[in-house]
Amino acid sequence: MQELMLNNLPVPYRTQLSATRLTLKTLYEKLKRQVIRPALPNLEDGKLYLHLGCGSVNHDKFVNIDGLPAPHIHYIRAIDDLSPFKANSVDLIYGSHCLEHFSHRKVPLVLAEWFRVLKTDGILRLSVPDFDALCKIYQESGNELDSILDVLMGRQDYKYNFHMTAFNKSSLTRLLKNAGFREIREWQPGSCELTTFQDFSNHKIPAKQNYYSISLNLEAIK
Repeated sequence: MQELMLNNLPVPYRTQLSATRLTLKTLYEKLKRQVIRPALPNLEDGKLYLHLGCGSVNHDKFVNIDGLPAPHIHYIRAIDDLSPFKANSVDLIYGSHCLEHFSHRKVPLVLAEWFRVLKTDGILRLSVPDFDALCKIYQESGNELDSILDVLMGRQDYKYNFHMTAFNKSSLTRLLKNAGFREIREWQPGSCELTTFQDFSNHKIPAKQNYYSISLNLEAIK
């Protein structure tokens, strides 16, 4: 009955009400996490892996951190603030299609925070929309902007799903080096247990008769 009443509202009111409900639910779940938190992974070697902006993906070896609530989310918080974790305490950070949600002016600060919590030799494994690949898809599709618009700008269907910057291999490599990482290399989805995520890291979209990968997958060693 409540959903039926909601659907009968004009779109602006329906959108605002949905946003308010999500805000209240997020606040409630944050408070609940202070008392009850999903069981954290207990790895035999004592390693600590963080999955930032995990969304609906739940890998049993990772601590899940996201701004939106879900039963598998261990920490409901902004992923640019990892204050629950001490400096030099994390072995691996994984983030797929989340860094582009920050302003290009703030990206260096975000990377600095992620660098802070990583141990020496720790790994930051990232996947972001590849601007060079999107340009190729755009050209191959006959300059059809809609072919890349969602990937370039975000779907913009809720407040966190907006993209605020773009990366290619050279720009992201430069940012990672400036943050202090000593080695940057590409990684392949599915190449090991810790790269098996059902997310955009291996997503492809069509243009003409071909399918093109949309992601730039880089990992950096502290």
